[in-house]
Amino acid sequence: MKPARSRPYLAWIRMLPCVVCGSTRGIEAAHTGPHGLGQKSSDYSAIPLCQKHHWSGRDSYHKLGPRRFAEVHNLDLRAIVSRLTLKPTVRLEGGCFVAHLEGERYVLGKISNGFAPALRRMREVGRERMAVDRAS
Repeated sequence: MKPARSRPYLAWIRMLPCVVCGSTRGIEAAHTGPHGLGQKSSDYSAIPLCQKHHWSGRDSYHKLGPRRFAEVHNLDLRAIVSRLTLKPTVRLEGGCFVAHLEGERYVLGKISNGFAPALRRMREVGRERMAVDRAS
């Protein structure tokens, strides 16, 4: 069975800051899940890493391997992937788009402004949540 592929999901991952250093430059989607010989894992196992933490640095994912990388950077890769793949429920409430995710409520914008600004706000919320996760 071939791993799931999603270009839009990978594009979204590349919009997030690096889970190690918070950089927003040169972000790559690093596949972290199980994989076969010469085959990447599912796109839904990807996490955002800057080029240094993905490939080129001495403490990079590909230099250290998944287990050691997670230890060195104090990361729970499974938890990060689980959080990234959560899907918010978006409802219309009181003339606004409102997202609900993990018991939290996020007002994304007025319906009259359209869906595109609400979607941008949801992406911002995702970035903010990643920053909070990194800080804790």
